[in-house]
Amino acid sequence: MPESVVARPDDSDTILVTARRRAESAQDVPIALTALSNEQIAVPGTVGLTQVAQLAPSLQITATNARQTNINIRGLGATPAFASLGLEYGVGIYVDEIYYSRPAQTAFDLYDLERVEVLRGPQGTLFGKNTTAGAIHITSQAPSFEPEFRGEMSFGNYRSFQVRATGSAPITDTLAARLTVTNTTRDKGFITNVHDGSRKSDLHSFSVRGQLLFKPNDDFSLRLIGDYSDMQQDCCIGTLTDVRTTRVDGSALPNNFYDRIARFDYTPLPIDPFARKIDIDRPLWLKIDTRGVSAIANYDLGPATLTSVTGWRSLEYRPAIDGDTIGLDIFQDAGINEKQEQFSQELRLASNGRNTIDYVAGIYYFSQRIDNDIFTKYGSDAALWVLGPAPGSSSASAGGQAALNGFYVSGTARADTKSYAAFGQLTWHLTDSFDLTAGLRYTNEKKDGFFEQVQLGPVLTPAQIALGAQAIRNAFGRAIPRYTAETKEDNISGLITASYKPTRDVMLYATYARGYKSGGLNLNATGAPPVVDPEKVENVEAGLKSTLFDRLLTVNLSAFSTRIRNYQSQQIDITGALTAYIANVGRVRSRGVEADITLRPVRHLNLFASGSYVDAVYQDFRNAPCPVEYLGLQTVCDLSGRNLPGVSKYSASLGIDYSTEINPGAEVYLNSNYSYRSKFNGTYNLAADAVVRGYGITNLNIGVREPDGRWDVSLYARNLFDVEYFNSKGPGAFNTGQYSGGPGDPRTYGLTFRTKL
Repeated sequence: MPESVVARPDDSDTILVTARRRAESAQDVPIALTALSNEQIAVPGTVGLTQVAQLAPSLQITATNARQTNINIRGLGATPAFASLGLEYGVGIYVDEIYYSRPAQTAFDLYDLERVEVLRGPQGTLFGKNTTAGAIHITSQAPSFEPEFRGEMSFGNYRSFQVRATGSAPITDTLAARLTVTNTTRDKGFITNVHDGSRKSDLHSFSVRGQLLFKPNDDFSLRLIGDYSDMQQDCCIGTLTDVRTTRVDGSALPNNFYDRIARFDYTPLPIDPFARKIDIDRPLWLKIDTRGVSAIANYDLGPATLTSVTGWRSLEYRPAIDGDTIGLDIFQDAGINEKQEQFSQELRLASNGRNTIDYVAGIYYFSQRIDNDIFTKYGSDAALWVLGPAPGSSSASAGGQAALNGFYVSGTARADTKSYAAFGQLTWHLTDSFDLTAGLRYTNEKKDGFFEQVQLGPVLTPAQIALGAQAIRNAFGRAIPRYTAETKEDNISGLITASYKPTRDVMLYATYARGYKSGGLNLNATGAPPVVDPEKVENVEAGLKSTLFDRLLTVNLSAFSTRIRNYQSQQIDITGALTAYIANVGRVRSRGVEADITLRPVRHLNLFASGSYVDAVYQDFRNAPCPVEYLGLQTVCDLSGRNLPGVSKYSASLGIDYSTEINPGAEVYLNSNYSYRSKFNGTYNLAADAVVRGYGITNLNIGVREPDGRWDVSLYARNLFDVEYFNSKGPGAFNTGQYSGGPGDPRTYGLTFRTKL
């Protein structure tokens, strides 16, 4: 067939989503969403949500490592900073209907998926309390009663190797199984440690997911899922990006990075972040283990389907970090060991088919425990770096050396959550073309926890105490007797949506929603208030969904305005070892427009474009701790009216997917995507030196395959043009004016072999 002949999509092209907890066409759901297939997400060489963010412009992810990952939709969700056990995030992540409360739980290979849905705007009625900005809903492929197998191997630069495979088969005529295994290694890291010549920012990731599907008849199914993933990296610190030596009034920044360096016989690396070099003298590694089991049961009662979703998950996170990021022995180690365990149960009843009134109703229970071991170990250079030389000497004082050399601060924190909810949503089809949807969710939640901190290290002598060693220790890590914190809340949130179809292929909709994110706990040594108030969200949205020209062109548009009271901001105390805490900053607002366009002008050619404009600002943040450029001048800054951190005002993605037959047994294909994000600030208090400039990334995949996929050989390239960009930027400890950033991955490329049986 000539390529100029127009392709006429049929019903097999319909994208089904479960954004309203029932299978519906994406174009019939009055929600702004992006639906992505396994082929779009499971690209070679990637782990986690990176590819999802590149294809969904309103979704923005900033991260220094898997735990310190902040996910925003429309500029809301979480401010860039270190993670805190007392904070829950405004973007809910669900995998096979199970809520993942910690971003580090998503550090697995997204492979063998049915789809990924990015739902924009508050989704609290059906998805729960912590979806004030939106939700990411990942659905894996279920077992099949028809035998199938897919596998692939990829070889790439930086000594990377990835193998992925999935297979499904019937065990009996009522029981089927599926096994999915992935293993990704990158032995040559992106960053060189000049101290010993080792390579950092490598990757070793293993994931396995096993499933059983029991289907004794057409009315009942039970799906059991067990998964395990393990990720290890020698990472994660950034490269030096800036050193501030002056304050905003032009005066010298006191005791800045270069002033401190001059006390040592040490020459730091030049500021050249994309030379990808660091100089550290301590171990650097990260280990993450996640595991879980879940059960999804569906029973068709005729007029409705009863669904039960049960899930248990655990996470273990262990880092080793050279916290000073330079080749001096200031910190021997600093970080947080975290263990998390959760259990959830949902019962849901949803009407079948299309009725005058369609409904979903259910109850939900969630419990969680998080344990943190928070540690800071000071090294032999800490006293001179932090305190400076003794009068008349080039060395630290005897009291300072005794206080900090080998000093070890150990904190223990625990947070427990119990949450109960009941929810319901009705869609009233007033006419064939006009629907009215209303939903409510009641949530009862209790959080409690404790924190305590002890001092360890060499025992001080009476003479050292007399020299002030104990007072110095107390200033840098005082002993804190156990204190407790607790919050109890009841909340009702909901939405009302009107949708109208003037024609079969065009839908207009408008939504008003009220959302809620539960209060937080500060369980740390910062002295911040132990209880943080809950967020209250109001969102107004209007949109258009259209499928035009006999389904050759899809155009979806949305406009939104979201306001949040008591916005929960992650903040960092940088006067000492970096410590995260949470604060209510007052009011924030996000408003903007989004567009998603898909065009299929000829057979085997798909074009897509998505874009968003997001104007997200602090409406009222009058008491923000000032960034380091105000050191000694003022401590409180008014950020009201300024842009929220971690948010690009403009973002876009473009893509092409094309194939053509070269003989009856083979076809050539190409798919490529380009994603762009404008500049954003990487710190909650909008430090002048933490601006991440805008960047655009191009990915490419080109190959030859047998039309039904029995064999496939392709070349891939990510960041094809080797663009230099940062994932994040932030300040160093002790107000030195030192900034570092996490460089984005350089160009990676390789060869992939696939087979399908």
